[in-house]
Amino acid sequence: MSIELATTAVAALSPYLKEAGMELAKNAGKESASAGVKLLTWMHEKLSGRAKKALSNLEQKPDSELHQDDVRTQLAKLLESQPELIPELRALLTKVKAPGDVMTQTVGEGGIGNQIKGGQNTISISGR
Repeated sequence: MSIELATTAVAALSPYLKEAGMELAKNAGKESASAGVKLLTWMHEKLSGRAKKALSNLEQKPDSELHQDDVRTQLAKLLESQPELIPELRALLTKVKAPGDVMTQTVGEGGIGNQIKGGQNTISISGR
């Protein structure tokens, strides 16, 4: 559960970082931008040490998948060690407007996952 929540948080935060955080508040809906800034502030307050460095790296290069993965991993570790933070993060995420279509999918070992967008589509998954 922690990794899914961390994935959602990084996906929600990335667009705000790409628009230089505070600058977005001038151009986007103020409520949504304010929520993005609150999420970033929360992460700065809760993360420490290695995790805070990972967030700093992501702020410098928000398009970097390596930095996104690093923050995701560090945030998941924090949530696993301090599960009392999960409701706080969930509450913040409900206020952040998703940057378009966002989908998170976790497929376990041996599993098959598919994603599709549009209407009147079908997917068939057969055995190996």
